[in-house]
Amino acid sequence: MMRSQIQFLSLTTATLLLTFFPLPLPLPHPPAPAQAQTIDARKTEADRLLRRGIELFQISQVEAALESWQQALQIYRAIQDRRGEGASLGNLGIAYHALGNYSKAIEYHQQSLAINRAIQDRRGEGASLGNLGNAYHALGNYSKAIEYQEQSLAIKRAIQDRQGEGASLGNLGNAYHALGNYGKAIEYHQQSLAINRAIQDRRGEGGIQNNLGLVGF
Repeated sequence: MMRSQIQFLSLTTATLLLTFFPLPLPLPHPPAPAQAQTIDARKTEADRLLRRGIELFQISQVEAALESWQQALQIYRAIQDRRGEGASLGNLGIAYHALGNYSKAIEYHQQSLAINRAIQDRRGEGASLGNLGNAYHALGNYSKAIEYQEQSLAIKRAIQDRQGEGASLGNLGNAYHALGNYGKAIEYHQQSLAINRAIQDRRGEGGIQNNLGLVGF
């Protein structure tokens, strides 16, 4: 899978880091020649809809993005593209999170997680776990949020996803902040800040500095 894109979602208390699912890889088992042209055309359309949804979300057209991702999901399922199905489900979870429907977001992220595990997509699995953590954070279940963020962090470190590692550390800092453990929150935010500076992610650096400011550091 292509490198995940990190989206900053401004909330009332801190900056949570959500991970989009970009375009999936080609189908692992190419169809027979007689079917290939039709399936390729449908996959191209699904990929377009997935990409379009990300573009719409980034300009705050959340409901339009949701519709685009729902259409992509239907096509990916019809052509049995599991990777595309998992990506669409993950992005739908992000849309419902943005709309404040956190229970629905969790439902979609759980489905995405199951698929990413089934197809052994470690990067997708890490993204799904992180997004689940953010949804539980929004519901005020900070212990559950920490549980998912720790799992996400372990995967991102294992696959050497530095940007993802920084995001997980920042989200862990947010969860500990919400629990009132400010020392632990600062520790995680400082680790995240160091990574964002090392990879020259200026936007990530700014988000973490904002979170440190909220802790009172």
